[in-house]
Amino acid sequence: MKKTTNYSKFVATAATATLVASAVVPAVSAKEMKFSDVSKRYTEAVDYLVNKEITKGISDSKYGTDMNIKRIDVAMMIARATLTQEEIDNAPKNTFGDVPTRAAKQISALKKKGILDGKTTTSFGSEASITRGEAAIMLSRAYGIEGDTANVAFSDVAPRYKDAVAALVDNKITEGKSATKFATTDSIKRGELALFLFRLETLDATPAPEYKVDSLEAINGTQVQVKFTDTVDPVSLFKDGKMGAFKDGVFTMSKVGSSTPEAGALKGMLSKDGKTLTVTTENVVKGDYTVVINNLKAKDGKEIEKFTQVANIKADATAPKVVTADKVNSSQYLVKFSEPMKTLGTVTYKKEDGSAVEEDLAPDFKEGDSEVLIKLPTDLEAGKSLKVQMVAAKDMSGNLISPNPAEVTLTKGQPDGVAPAIETIEQTGANQFTVKFSEALSSNPVVTIGGVAAKSVEVNPENPLEYVVTTEGNLTTAQTVVVKDFEDLSGQAGTTYSKVVTFTEDTEAPVVTSTNVVADSEDKQQYVEFTFDKNVNLEDATMAASGKYVKDYVTKAGLEFAATPVAYKSEDDHKVVRVPVKTLLTGNDVEGAAYELTYKLEGIKSVANKDLKEKTGQLKFTRAADGKPENTNVVTVEKPVLDVSDNNKLIVTFDQAVDGASAVNKENYTIDGATIKDVTLLPVAESGKQQAVLNLTPGSSTFNGERAMTIKNIKALGSTKTMDTWSGTVNLKENIAPTVETAKLTDTKEITLTFTEAVNGAAANDFEVLVEGQSMATPLKVNAAVENGTKKAIIKLDAAITTEQINKGITLKPVETMDIKDVNGNMLSVPANITVTR
Repeated sequence: MKKTTNYSKFVATAATATLVASAVVPAVSAKEMKFSDVSKRYTEAVDYLVNKEITKGISDSKYGTDMNIKRIDVAMMIARATLTQEEIDNAPKNTFGDVPTRAAKQISALKKKGILDGKTTTSFGSEASITRGEAAIMLSRAYGIEGDTANVAFSDVAPRYKDAVAALVDNKITEGKSATKFATTDSIKRGELALFLFRLETLDATPAPEYKVDSLEAINGTQVQVKFTDTVDPVSLFKDGKMGAFKDGVFTMSKVGSSTPEAGALKGMLSKDGKTLTVTTENVVKGDYTVVINNLKAKDGKEIEKFTQVANIKADATAPKVVTADKVNSSQYLVKFSEPMKTLGTVTYKKEDGSAVEEDLAPDFKEGDSEVLIKLPTDLEAGKSLKVQMVAAKDMSGNLISPNPAEVTLTKGQPDGVAPAIETIEQTGANQFTVKFSEALSSNPVVTIGGVAAKSVEVNPENPLEYVVTTEGNLTTAQTVVVKDFEDLSGQAGTTYSKVVTFTEDTEAPVVTSTNVVADSEDKQQYVEFTFDKNVNLEDATMAASGKYVKDYVTKAGLEFAATPVAYKSEDDHKVVRVPVKTLLTGNDVEGAAYELTYKLEGIKSVANKDLKEKTGQLKFTRAADGKPENTNVVTVEKPVLDVSDNNKLIVTFDQAVDGASAVNKENYTIDGATIKDVTLLPVAESGKQQAVLNLTPGSSTFNGERAMTIKNIKALGSTKTMDTWSGTVNLKENIAPTVETAKLTDTKEITLTFTEAVNGAAANDFEVLVEGQSMATPLKVNAAVENGTKKAIIKLDAAITTEQINKGITLKPVETMDIKDVNGNMLSVPANITVTR
């Protein structure tokens, strides 16, 4: 048990109270106020609260001791008791629709401090009677008290209330209604609440812990920054003691309300001084989140106060920027952004003379990176510059980079003056050896052994200074190894290396080091796996077996399983081979049976062509059901195109059938300078491709030309994997439809139309002429003869409009064959019948 009261109000008012103590006039006590319903049990508590102006009676003569109390009244009492005026003045905007104006700032200040929550995201439940459990939560948070939940013996305390009830019990604020009941769901009475508040107010004050969280704020859509009053020990914070994933329960960020997105996986990084923690969320965050930081220690081993706060994170509307372009070496620069990026957009490279770069310089970038390594072309001369341009790069919230496009100019430096050198050559297999260099190289070196080019030369992914050389034949004796054509990252060339290296022929037969039956993590099938002490070659390799199985205490013996092909588990690892269990057991594959087999391997030899030392062995396993493999298909997108006949429709073509829910979610598509109204998914074509039609909001595209576009989060049908974000440009036309500005009867046989913009039309009928809103006895359908490229059209009538018809009212109703369009192909918009005037 400990008390961790936030003394913000106490500290702010203590000095003032000392200075004015002699001028304070004692307040009227409950007894003097003649509250007739305040018994001796409650007198001291009510006196205290009234004197401190934390509460007052329900009338001049009644305190309302035995009456229920509303949630809003409890909140206001807590606010008066614990909040400073500064906290109230700086409270955020109230989000609860049922909180009266008089209490709005106080409620918002309490919510900001994590002391209270609403019944929903928009309702506090102001007029509802508060329960003893709800009151316990508010009071324990407001006064920062804690307790041991092991001491809670009440049978009616749900997990939600357990910490709060433990805090009240351990600090002797209450003992419950009985030894076994706290009465969590009962309404609390005004007298009971007065006792609780009085005991909390007069609880022995303990200074606030020395170390605590100083502030918490969102700095962009996927990052929250926490500042501490002292240096934090990273060992208490991170799983690896340095950075990245947090230890369990150390930092949590839980959404408040169903409309708030989940933060997803969290990772963090401490500043050099250990006082600032930057937390990166997996998903873009926006809305209210309960942030809890617990079990942290400062560098000197002292505990940092537990922190709980409901943080309101605003939607990120800040454009990302290029912060720096730091030179790593003469031919590499690290470009850093102001925040994590979703995409670099379209990246182009140009030399000083304006010529494009033919070399593939695509940077190694993945979504969420806040920096990227840019390599300069190998043929770029020292002292020459490269202009790197990023068009439509976006942060994790979809904000375009500023300025757009963003440009950085990088200059290639002079070689560093220190040539790379070979430190060691070491044989690692029958046909492999490693070459270790003094520094990293810009590309793979050229290696020959005995005058024969190496079969392959690959950098060791675990050590960039080492290159793994695989030879065409086996290494059996001394050979001359030549390494040439290599340079370091600064462009400094190394000297050709030639040395006679003594290799040892591999004469040892390969040995099986382990035999297991395992389920593959991807296809969920069971396999018999053999692991060898060295790489092996497979030449028509097979596994046969014989033995028995036991199922439901019944033994079936004399089983013979035919030779089954053996394959590598992975082409990158020739030490592990395997056989599918369902193939091996063909004819006697029994789920749940316990097999005892003797296996025999054939056709497996070492790289040095040595046969297995032991070809047979024992194998025991229980046959489990094969699982259904996870569908991990990833959909790809063709460049979206505008519908040739409708500027309001953009066609997106996927390479395969897609998950409908993700494909019709308009939030998965963004187009600069246009708004998507909804998405229509078309049936799968015979080719297997599927199209989604993005229906643009009419009038939202205001100009012709290229727009930046992204497509994300779409899944292939039945797949668990989302697509890689597609970023590119699309050509759109403006989609502002023309309308009829005026329709005038310019002659008894002629109606003249004017439009809001220049239009074109053909010979098909466009309108039906109505009288008094009704079709004529013989429906009259007419063509509006458009003077193409102008705003004018003439309707010629075969018969004159009569005075009677004019007086009843002439209107034009569009018909299906109407073909009037503006110069960009937007069909004339006629939302209602057109009134013809004189």
